[in-house]
Amino acid sequence: MNAERLHAIADAIRDDFKETNVTSLVEELTTTLQNIIDAPQEGTYQKKLRDLIENLRIALTGASSNDFPPTWRQALEELGAADLFGTALLKQIDEIFARNQITPAVANEELSKLNNRLEQFQNSINEMRGAFTKLGIGEEELQPGTAELGLLIPREFVNNKLDGFAKELKEDDRIFGAFSEVATGSRPGFKIHSISSSALTVFLELVHSKTAACIATAVAGVIGIYKTLLDIRKLKAEAEEKGLPAPVLKGFDEHADSLMTQGIDDLVERLLAQYYQSEDGGRRNELKIELKYSLHAIAGRIDRGFNIEVRAKRSAEESEEQRQANDEDFAAIQNAKQNLEFLKAEGTPILTLPAGKPDVKTNDENADSEGKRPRKK
Repeated sequence: MNAERLHAIADAIRDDFKETNVTSLVEELTTTLQNIIDAPQEGTYQKKLRDLIENLRIALTGASSNDFPPTWRQALEELGAADLFGTALLKQIDEIFARNQITPAVANEELSKLNNRLEQFQNSINEMRGAFTKLGIGEEELQPGTAELGLLIPREFVNNKLDGFAKELKEDDRIFGAFSEVATGSRPGFKIHSISSSALTVFLELVHSKTAACIATAVAGVIGIYKTLLDIRKLKAEAEEKGLPAPVLKGFDEHADSLMTQGIDDLVERLLAQYYQSEDGGRRNELKIELKYSLHAIAGRIDRGFNIEVRAKRSAEESEEQRQANDEDFAAIQNAKQNLEFLKAEGTPILTLPAGKPDVKTNDENADSEGKRPRKK
């Protein structure tokens, strides 16, 4: 991850700490729990404890960090702090109390350790931000009125080789170009916004908000289907550990492929109905084949550790007409956020969907200099 983007993440973390007031709440929680240990008959401490837990629950379930994009969540994983924010932190606190209902001293000990981690991490983030400012390292943030597509590519997927990485980027251009044509009628290509190298992450500019909305809806749809396969993937991993024969393991893959294929067929129809505006029925059928290929390719990549995100930022200078035209797109991007999350699936990949290239011409092959396909006369 480049320093400018890390600076932006550090600022978002600072803001999240400030909005939730979590360090103060957890510290007050440990103090109150110690008061209960020292004076167990004092009912006011019990009530205060319940109020503090409820306040934490409200703050953490509504935390901005719950909506961090996948690459930001990956950064938190690398920093060893993914469990210190939002619902992940709330889950830890709930588990501490569930384990130690009759041993408040042990609960307080665990909470104190968690509180120390929170304070140390918050201090580290503040020091990092101070260093960025002193060194003149700016923040890589979305500009108003822009959108971007982020692709987190596992190094092993491209064998950690430059030629493999280059081939993957070319294939990604083809995969996501189909959505651009469905949404806008053209394929202008994708400009590179930035590349991070700790995990191979590429951020691409999305020229049109409708393209961003179409991609976000598509990827969220695939991830939504894939989440239904996670239990199958886990069962397959357990079967592998027990040494079950290959035909049995193949059955898991075939069932997962069947569910994903059916889900993708339905998703293609939804995307075309929602975004394709042209009356060119022949091209619609061609794009239907392309979309199936693109969605299968996305599913296979998610199964192999890819993470994909779409972000957009509205402009405060939109006219009323522009605002109304963009409302639907930004609503679609916002609605997709709940599925565009950092996935860390257990076990080995489970999908064996065919990844052959579709036997249709793309807009790249028939495009003019502006990426527009000639209209039929």
